[in-house]
Amino acid sequence: MLSSSLEKYLTCIYKMLEEGKELKISDLAKQMNQPLQKTIQALQRMHYQKHIVYSTYQPLRITEQGKKMAEYLIARDALIGEFLGILKIEKNLLTEKEAMAQYLSYDSLEKIERFVMFNRQYPEISERFNLLLQMAPKNVLLPPLPNIDK
Repeated sequence: MLSSSLEKYLTCIYKMLEEGKELKISDLAKQMNQPLQKTIQALQRMHYQKHIVYSTYQPLRITEQGKKMAEYLIARDALIGEFLGILKIEKNLLTEKEAMAQYLSYDSLEKIERFVMFNRQYPEISERFNLLLQMAPKNVLLPPLPNIDK
């Protein structure tokens, strides 16, 4: 499995190659805002895992496995984004998305997908949930977070 940082590299490579351009390592490092040496190390790991074809002084190529993984990662990100949108999560959105992406199992993501599809089919559910969010909570399962002085 790919680490969070390698996932970012792979999706960036995929998107840049989808534009139809030849992809150079220096272009990728610039796009990722990372030093060249760190980018090379990431590429070597992805090459070893057979997601890309990397060789010195050659343009990067993505393997079929790498394409499928990148497409999955992009779809997963969109799914989690839509799910958090349904829940009206706005505070620390990117952090929440990254945490969920790293820790949710495929089974959990499938259940979230079904929930999102259910909400698309029955938008009145989301409307009722929005009304609920505007009301003061009467019953709670989660106690307030303790205020701890640092």
